[in-house]
Amino acid sequence: MHRLLPLTFLLAFASLFGIAWIVTVTDPHTSPWYIFAGFDALLFVFVFCALGTLLYFVRTRFYRRYDPNWYFKTSFKMAFFVALFAALVAQLTMAQVLNIFNLFGVIIAIGLFAFWSYLGKKS
Repeated sequence: MHRLLPLTFLLAFASLFGIAWIVTVTDPHTSPWYIFAGFDALLFVFVFCALGTLLYFVRTRFYRRYDPNWYFKTSFKMAFFVALFAALVAQLTMAQVLNIFNLFGVIIAIGLFAFWSYLGKKS
């Protein structure tokens, strides 16, 4: 699994260039809805791939106790929840409905999903 790291690195920076293109070229007042959906998807992919790769390298650099595949899976699992949070908050911000109640709702939903993902499964 850790052999996929160059692909995730390239995917992260390709999505970063897509985000930069959307931010610099498009007009938010006249853009169709799929530009915002593309921005949200690219934001998710960038945070997921960049943070997953960064976590993998930091964890294997300072703590080499387990198999690299285990570090790969757990690093990208942690990055998934952070990327999901960033994408949902960005979506709420673009829809202009971000307030404290909705932010706590997103935090609780992702926290429960992460809790179920890590602890709710039977081994």
